[in-house]
Parts: sequence; structure tokens; C-alpha cells
Amino acid sequence: MEPPRRTWPVLSGTVPVLADSFTWRPETGNGPWEELRPGATVIVGPGSDASASNGQRAGTGKTQLAAAVARRLWTAGSLDLLVWVDAGSRDRLVAGYASALADIRIAAPPGQPEAAASRFLSWLSGTRKRWLVVLDGLANPADAQGLWPYGPTGETLLTTQLAGVSPKVPRPGRAERDAPQPEQLQIALSSFSQREALEYLTERLNDDPYAAAGALDVAAVLDCLPAGLDLAVAYLLDTGLDCRQYRLSSERYRRDWADWIDGNPLASSWMLAVDRAGQLGQAGLPWPALKLAAVLGSAGVPGRVLTSTAACAYITGRQTVSPADQATVRTIFGNLQRVGLVAIESDDDSRTVHMAGVVQSSVQRAMGPTELRRAVQAAADAIWECWPERGSGPDGSEADLVQALRDCATSLRRSDELALWEPGRHPLLVRVGESLADAQLLETALSYWRDLAGRCAKQHGVNSPQTWDLRERLASAATAAKRHDEAIGIREALCADIDEIEGPASLEAISARASLAAAYRSAGQLKEAVGLGTRVTAESDQWLGGAHLETRQTLRELGLAYREARLYRESIDVLQRCLSLHAQTIGIMHPETAAVRGDLAEAYRLAGRTNESITIYQDALAQLENAAGGARRDAITAREDLAMAYYLAGRAGEAATGLDRALADWRRVPGNSPADTIRAKSMLAAIYCASGRPREAIPLLQGLRADLELVRGTSHPDTFRARRNLASALHLARRLAEAVELGEDTLADCEPALGLGHRERLTTLANLAHAYHATGRLKRASAYFDRALRDCERAVGADDPLTIAVRDLRKRYLAGRQGLAPIISPPTVFTGPDDPGR
Repeated sequence: MEPPRRTWPVLSGTVPVLADSFTWRPETGNGPWEELRPGATVIVGPGSDASASNGQRAGTGKTQLAAAVARRLWTAGSLDLLVWVDAGSRDRLVAGYASALADIRIAAPPGQPEAAASRFLSWLSGTRKRWLVVLDGLANPADAQGLWPYGPTGETLLTTQLAGVSPKVPRPGRAERDAPQPEQLQIALSSFSQREALEYLTERLNDDPYAAAGALDVAAVLDCLPAGLDLAVAYLLDTGLDCRQYRLSSERYRRDWADWIDGNPLASSWMLAVDRAGQLGQAGLPWPALKLAAVLGSAGVPGRVLTSTAACAYITGRQTVSPADQATVRTIFGNLQRVGLVAIESDDDSRTVHMAGVVQSSVQRAMGPTELRRAVQAAADAIWECWPERGSGPDGSEADLVQALRDCATSLRRSDELALWEPGRHPLLVRVGESLADAQLLETALSYWRDLAGRCAKQHGVNSPQTWDLRERLASAATAAKRHDEAIGIREALCADIDEIEGPASLEAISARASLAAAYRSAGQLKEAVGLGTRVTAESDQWLGGAHLETRQTLRELGLAYREARLYRESIDVLQRCLSLHAQTIGIMHPETAAVRGDLAEAYRLAGRTNESITIYQDALAQLENAAGGARRDAITAREDLAMAYYLAGRAGEAATGLDRALADWRRVPGNSPADTIRAKSMLAAIYCASGRPREAIPLLQGLRADLELVRGTSHPDTFRARRNLASALHLARRLAEAVELGEDTLADCEPALGLGHRERLTTLANLAHAYHATGRLKRASAYFDRALRDCERAVGADDPLTIAVRDLRKRYLAGRQGLAPIISPPTVFTGPDDPGR
């Protein structure tokens, strides 16, 4: 089967459904909606009556209008590409652009959403396709810095509650300061006119003259604000009252709560709705539930957050929470939905409860400072309680939930930043930054840590332990983002401050200098890394002792610096001592000890001392076998490490024998599982293929595929790698029809699961091209080779080893070479937490 090709037009993102009573608003919603305006940026912002609500006029229907425009252009066939992006935070903008790039089937660097977003914007600027990008709900112009879409054949439509937003979009190839800006149209969307409000109410009330009597007065009370009218309709339909009765009730609230409602025209609407929700049950509790939802934001709150222990305690006012309290909270939110204050998507675990942004802001304005702070702190506790452990969801199943939790946390900071710093820094603030790094949003994470460190310095002082921790995290983020000069500058300043406050012999000072030495190594400043690393190692040894964790870590870092500087003798000496200390302190098969053992073996190998490299693993295996026999888990793992060392030394036969023995030993381990043998099977199969024994590799790869589907799932990269290697083994064994069929199926499955720029997809594509060539389907082979090389160059770069391998394969194919081998993943030493065999 041939993989699906890109077809136009393409829709990326979810365009909101139009309300049943949507109107084009001929009197108040006039704008350039009839056709695409290539090269323009249209900004739909607050209307001229914004002063009526202290500059925060919202609820005028901007999102609905944008959705109607997008749908009209799409239906008319005016667009090749329609992209709808929630612009509530920078990471959501990046995620939206990365998703759009995948939807138009352009390869991107795997696991690098910011690079994918940049590539998408670059594509927009040069394409001839007609496109519309809608950025809905921009909350902070800084979030969109460097992310404004522009292109001569497309239009950007932005909705925002902010006044005076003016995108600055540099044209490609010109300095930003000299770049001419695209056409910008500012559309001020105000409330309905009286006629539009009357038509809206009449239609929503099913043209019932009794219910609609006095509708014009209701519209006047609510300043013709669409969001207020929507709440009024929900109340009227639920209670069976008419507009006159609603107006009287609303005026009573305005009189009794004048201090709250002054300048807040929507307040009487939601206050009436809250009162009605209390009448439906659980009187008194809908108000705290609404306050909690209001500070959590309008992007969609996970249901588990609102029913968490912290949330239930806040809503019910009880310290001890029971399942009955959770049921009560669910009932409360069901009643809030009934009166139009929230919308519930019961089948969406990540974004279950939605509240209109205008209702959210109006409720917050009605809360006093102390009340707002308590709600924010309770919401922060609820988010923290529900946040998945780092590393959970190996197949990315938690990504949507984590993004929703980040959005909720962003809303809390915008509601009351100081609430998360009193009495001390809330752990949620750190977890958000960690999640950005986990999602490979490296530039966004760097910006986040900069902001957080600056705020902490203002709140607690530049030399408080909390600020030092955040400065350290900021430096690590700068290193991850390849901002090495910035990372070094931060760490140098941090070292100076800690030395002055704590003294150079303190653990904090030694650790800071060790981190600076690591930053030097990451930046390629190996002379500085070796010099400072030597000093830190001596200081740590003297003041903390050789068994201290800091001493062991500095020794390893120094050994790696020596190795990268090609000072192999020095590297071996340092890593030998480091390995000895690790073995004495935490044991010879601890993961950290195993990592150091691998570092030392690699140093020996690079120094040309392969026999000594092998001896390291032989000694470890002998010690473990003498201690507990060969059929022990850590002994089998040591045997696998030794087999890998044999393979790297060119002794493939001994490597295969060792791995075959390891597989037999695993079968004798009590309680063994398919996960135990994944590592040995994958290495042995790769060795068989590399040694010209593909027929022996095939059953191993078939078993490996089944094991990985069971342990990791069908959409995990390791599973696709096993399928791709199995297709390659079938190819080498001249079972070409099976190789082509499996290659086609693997490509079709991995493209939507991993994305077009993932290495597994790229390698599968190249191998499939080679299989087509071997079966004589030369035209298709040529097209797939061209696509594979183009996508590799786009996704991983022209100098990446994978691109070089694909380019070489294609070159030899064009030269008419026969009998070429497909690309097979080589045996790999797994030492980290992602080891598929552990």
C-alpha cells in the first residue's frame, strides 16, 4: 500500500462550532470578511466602548466572528490551508504551528517543536498556497514575539482583548529593524447594537412573544454585551421567567451589590446564574466552585483538577474530603453548566470544563484581593496534586493533559502572581518549567526561567536559596537551548555570589563550580573545563571526601572533559578512580556505576586499548557471577554489556555467543517478562544482520516486535524500529515481497504516530525506496529516494549521519549498484532510563 500523500486543502486545528443563533452583525461587526486579504494582518480587538469596563471589554463575540470568517472562506474554496491556533500562551502557539507543519506533511526535526514552528512560519512566507492563520485569544503580546505569521499569499486573523496590539513581522532575509511591515487592519468589535441584541434574544427565546416581552430592557441592562445576553437566555430558559422578570431581578442585584457591579456589566448576569445554581442544589457551594474555575482559565480545565482533594476542600470548606464530596462537586459543576456559566466536555479528560474568558475576568474582578489569593493558592495545590510524575506516559499519552495543566498554571500567574510566592515559592512554578523542557520547548523554557528567576530575586532577594536554585535552572536551560555564553555568564555570577555568602569551601560553592566546569565542556571550552574541573575535584575530595556524591560527579565530569580533549591517559586515570568510588559506595551494578563503567570503556577504546575495554566488563561479570551465579538479573545485564564490548572490538562471534547465553539465562530467571529480553534480542538481531546472517535475525526480530508491542505499545518509536529492522532483515534474506509489504505498513503507521521528521519515519522511507528498487519498481524507488533525502535534509540537516547514509544509498542506486544493504539500526549500549530492556 502506498503511503498517503499530502492533499489540499488542509485544515489544521479545531475551528469552534458556531452558535445556533450566530449572526453576522450587520451594524457592529463590519469588516473585511468577504474575501482573503493576502499579506494582511487583521486584528479583532476591544471596541470603542472599552472604557466602560476599565479597558477590559470582552465577551463581544470575537472568537465567534473569527470562526465564522474562517468557515466562510473555507467553504467558499478560497483557502488551501486554514490553521486555527489558541494563542493563550507561547507554548500553545508553538504547538499549534508544529502541528500545522505536520498536517501539511513537511518534515521537521524530531522532538523539536520550536524548530518545527520556525519552519512552518518560513514556509508561510514563501509558499504560493492561499492560507489563513487564526490566532485566537492572544493574552500577552510577548508570547507572539518572533511567531507572527506573514506571507504574500495569506492572511493572519488575530483576536485579543488587548488594545493597541501591533505585530512586528520581519520579512525573510531582511534585518528586523529595516523590515517593512505588512498591512494591518484594526477591527474594534463592540457590543451588539440594540437591534442586533433584540433579534438575538428573540431568536434564542424561540420567538416566544411572552418570554421576549421586555427584551430591549434586558439588552440595555446588560449593555447589549453578547456574553451577558447568552447568560440571560440560559437563565430564562431554565427558570421559565420572562424578560421583564429578569430585568427586575437584575436591577435588584445591581442595587444590592452596587460596589461589586459598578463598571462590571456582566456581574449581575452571572450572579443571577450562581443564585439559580444554588437553588438547584448544594446552596452556597456554586460560588466557590465558580471562583476556582475562574482563576484556572478559559482554555479548558481537566476534570481531575476540579475534583482533586485540594479543589474539593476549597469548594466544600471541609478539611477531610471523601468520595461523596467529589460527587457533590461534580453535581455543582453540572448545575453551573445548566445555567450557562460553564461548558462540560465529559469525553475530554484534558480539557473537561470550559468557562468563557469574559465570565472568568468578571468573576475575578468581583473577588477581593484576599479571596482571589485564596482561590489561586487552592487552584495551584489542585494542579500540583494532579500533575503526572516526570517521565510518565512514554508514548506521549500525557502530553495533552500536561499542556492543559500548564495553561491553567499560566492563568493562575496572570490572576495573582504573588499568590504563588507567599509564604514561599509554590512547587507548581518549578514543575511548569520542567515540563517545558520535557516537551523540548527549549527557548520557551529559557524565557520562563528568566522570568521566574527575576521575580524570585525581587520577592526573596538575589542571594536567597530559592533564587540560587532558579538561577541554576536558568543556566541549565540556557545550555539546553545552546545559549552557551549565557549559561557560562549566569554560572560565573552565581559562583561569585555563593563564594561571597557561603564561602568557597561550602557544598553549594563546590557544586556551583562543578556546574560551571560542565558548562565549559558543553560549550566546547575544554581547556577551561579541564582547568576548573581539576580544581573542583581536588576541593571536593579535600572538603567533602571521596565517597561524597559531589566528588564522584566532579570526577566523572573531569574524566569526560579529558576524553573530549583527547587526553585519554588522563581520562582513564580519573574515570578509573571514579568507577572505584562508585562501586564502593553504591555497588557495581547501580545505573550510575554502569554509566561510569561505559565512560571508562569508551575512553580505553578511543585510546586504542580495546582489550582493556573488554576487561572492564569481564571483571564486572566475574564479580557478579561469583556473588550470586549467572542467572541473576544484574549478572545477565553485565553479560550483555560484555557482548557489546566484543562487538565494538570487531569480535562479532563472541558477541553473538554472549547474547545467546544472556537470552538463555533470562529464561531461567524467576518472574521473567518480555521486557527483560528486549535488549539482548535487539542487539543480537542487529549483529546477525551485520554479519550476513539475516535468516537467524528474522525470528528474533519477530519476537522483538511482539514484545515491544506488548511492553511499549504499537505507536512507540522502539516498536517501529523493530518493524523497520524486520523489514530490512527480510530484504537481506531476499524475501522481498514481505519486505515491501511490511515497509509500506510501517511507513503508513509511523507517519501519523511519530511525525514526518522522525528518524524512524525517515529511515523507513529510505529502506522502502531500496526495497522497491530491489523488486524492479524503479520509478517508485526513485521518487521515494528523492523524498527521503529531501525530508532528511529538512528534518535533521545535511550533515547528519542519517542524511549522509541516505544520500550514499541514493547515490549508489543512481549509479546502478546492485545488492545494496538497507539501513539497519546498529547494536547499541543502553545505560540510561530509556533502556528498552529495563
